[in-house]
Amino acid sequence: MFLRTVILPATALLIPGSGGIADPLAPVRLAVCAALASLAENGPPMVLAHGARGPRGPVALRPSLAAAGIGDRMLPGDVTAPWAAHGGRPTAGTSASVALLCLGMALGERAAGTLVVEAPSVARHHGTDTPRVLPGAVVHREDGGGTAADAAGAIAAHLAAGGTLVVAAGRTPGPAAPRPGDPNTSEPGPGTGPELTPGVGDVLTAVGTDGWVHETRVFPQDHDHLPAEYRLTTSGPRLPRPSRG
Repeated sequence: MFLRTVILPATALLIPGSGGIADPLAPVRLAVCAALASLAENGPPMVLAHGARGPRGPVALRPSLAAAGIGDRMLPGDVTAPWAAHGGRPTAGTSASVALLCLGMALGERAAGTLVVEAPSVARHHGTDTPRVLPGAVVHREDGGGTAADAAGAIAAHLAAGGTLVVAAGRTPGPAAPRPGDPNTSEPGPGTGPELTPGVGDVLTAVGTDGWVHETRVFPQDHDHLPAEYRLTTSGPRLPRPSRG
């Protein structure tokens, strides 16, 4: 597999300081940051997440967890440092902010240049706004005025140009819906990774990542008030088998 995508759980608890003194997801964070560092070696990352304001992007945003009730001052300075000089940027949604902050911990100052695409978080009705791959990146919008098709087109153009993708999983960070018999997963049994919001899932399907190889790590939890497990999924095209001479 040639690593092109990392799907991380969109929970603010991945970020130091978000849970106060407690840091229950430190092992998950370490694994996420290691995966993001490896991903960036294969191409510049772009973030795909669901957004409360509707589709927008690709656009440079600054992360903030304020919408989740976590003030910027609660986070360590080195976590937010890559965006210290970019206070005038619009703020990303919570899910995209988690992805950006994880990139900041993995890549340092380079993370500030990461563009974000926020997709609809609700399911589309059949025959309406069906995502399709557009030939090039769209002009970014900061008012949520884009469409799901625009999001798919922007992601497709980025991947075609050699970029990589960081996806913030939505809804619950635990088991995904069962996909029995999926030949593209390395994990036996039901579930292939974090559960995606319908809009983000639609974008990935439109781009064609369903046919990629998916490798999932499961992190069981025994903390009160947390899901039973969190999942980190890496994916990419299957590498061709070397020809036998």
